[in-house]
Amino acid sequence: MKKIRLYLIFVVVCFLYAQGIGLAETMYVTDRLYLSLRNAPGLEQPSLALLTSDTKVDVLGTEGNWARVKLENGRTGWVMKRYLVKDLPKSLIIEQLKEQMEKKSVIPERLRKENASLKKKIDALQNEITQQSTRLKVATKESTMKRLKEIYATGILALLGGIVIGYLVRRPKRPRY
Repeated sequence: MKKIRLYLIFVVVCFLYAQGIGLAETMYVTDRLYLSLRNAPGLEQPSLALLTSDTKVDVLGTEGNWARVKLENGRTGWVMKRYLVKDLPKSLIIEQLKEQMEKKSVIPERLRKENASLKKKIDALQNEITQQSTRLKVATKESTMKRLKEIYATGILALLGGIVIGYLVRRPKRPRY
């Protein structure tokens, strides 16, 4: 009988435990911390201001669990030193990385514009090369034709000169008897 009771109690406890887990609400721990800046070390001292997470402070000195700090605006006070860290906070690192990403996203846009501009220049230069090449072919052809005309003219003049000289220097024919 005792075994049955223990078994029954065990089943009820397991059932209740399972029900409790099923009713649990999912939540997250906040990364926002509000730290009191005080006149002097001690929780009984009045709060001068609330410092939020990622507030930059300069530590002027420590006393027990407390640190005397100076804010960027020049105000000084005491905070619990266990809430101070030397490492740059993750949220500030994320902000810096976002800024770097934004700067780097501007660079590809600038490079795209520069690339388009350079492509236009390349196209213009290729057109100019094509035009110059055409002009060169025409000039070469004209030069070749002119040279051939000069050669033909020289040949014709040489032939005519030879005929004239031959006519002038020819021997008179002797009559044959």
